[in-house]
Amino acid sequence: MQFSTDQRHAATLDFLAEVRDYLMRWPPHPMNREMIQRIEAHLAEPTHKLIRSQSYTRSGGAYTPMGMCIVRVSVTGTLATVSLPTGTDAAPDNILLRALKRGQEVDLKVNTI
Repeated sequence: MQFSTDQRHAATLDFLAEVRDYLMRWPPHPMNREMIQRIEAHLAEPTHKLIRSQSYTRSGGAYTPMGMCIVRVSVTGTLATVSLPTGTDAAPDNILLRALKRGQEVDLKVNTI
């Protein structure tokens, strides 16, 4: 799976927010309070807020060796959409059902604008 630099940065910022939340559950201590304030200041920077709020769409499909589509998947943020193909490029139902029953892997790529 491909990730942009902004996506990696957003994941790091999300992790930092988890660390802050973890420290906030500890008993009060001046050093903890100071670290929590530093983390909150870092997360509050406008560019960091923008990076954390962006949603990226990744999508892909699974195909038979003959190029017939088995399933299409699109993921935006935490929402996944799975669709079954229709039309002449769709795999026959028996192939589709067999693939879904055994668990079909789909390689997702970041959509570029």
